[in-house]
Amino acid sequence: MQSEGYSVGVPEGYDEAVIRTRLALKGEGFSILSEMHVGGMLGPEAGDQRQYLFMGVWNSALKEERLDSELQMALHLPCNVVVQEVGTEALVAALDPEDTVGNASGSSKIVASEARSAITRVLERVAGAADG
Repeated sequence: MQSEGYSVGVPEGYDEAVIRTRLALKGEGFSILSEMHVGGMLGPEAGDQRQYLFMGVWNSALKEERLDSELQMALHLPCNVVVQEVGTEALVAALDPEDTVGNASGSSKIVASEARSAITRVLERVAGAADG
């Protein structure tokens, strides 16, 4: 784990990484609420053809009843996932939901922990797809 979240490499490239990520998210109960492809907007130093996709994802299975009591939790979820091209390979990264709640306690911390576990399983699926 990096200080700002998690990441895994996909040696098979960007297109494969996007497919694996979408399938893994769906497999963990996440919905992709938004996607924004910014490959050509990263500036000349990143290269005009570099692929870079942001995904805003939400997992409604993460104890919705807890969200009712602490509406502020909705500010921290959905989770953000990024798929980026790195040469001939790809990198899939996600923010750590527990980092977004800081020193919160109670149900916010519980929901963030559940989201962290789900995101971890997503990235394990993405990384292990070629093995299975």
